[in-house]
Amino acid sequence: MSEAKTIARPYANACFEVAQESGNTDEWLLFLEAAAEVVADETMLSLVKSPGIDKQALAKTIFAIANEASSVSELDERRNFILLLSQNSRLEALTEIKKQFLQMKQELEKVIEATITTASEISDESLRTIKKALENKLQQSVSIEVMMDEGLIGGAKIQIGDNMIDASIRSQINELGRILTN
Repeated sequence: MSEAKTIARPYANACFEVAQESGNTDEWLLFLEAAAEVVADETMLSLVKSPGIDKQALAKTIFAIANEASSVSELDERRNFILLLSQNSRLEALTEIKKQFLQMKQELEKVIEATITTASEISDESLRTIKKALENKLQQSVSIEVMMDEGLIGGAKIQIGDNMIDASIRSQINELGRILTN
């Protein structure tokens, strides 16, 4: 995992720098998301891993599919970026490059990522209330990803970076069990 991060870092940094200079970080992010999805496809991944594949043709194909899927303008910088990754056998790093690019974009925009895990669906109103409370507490914009885990029984867990707020029924039952056994 850390090797993937190390490999992806210089590519993500260079990509982000180019995107910032041209003022189109949003388009770059859409393109990187699409390209990472293309490479993650089983059939495409087997081609990416194939040692005898024509790397230029592979890059051209990935670029065309990702560019079409992301509906962004066709830029030589993006085409050259995919070609560089292909020539250096780094196409598999696209998912991590996209993650690091997104982190840099969020840091620049002063946005922090929070993951809320609940036992059941959460209403839009509850989500807005939680988002507003987190933004007030953190003094920063918050981007929320919602996940469901029926094993929580009820309540929720909120993950922000390395910090976890666990207000799930499951954790309360576990804590009660721990207290009763001691």
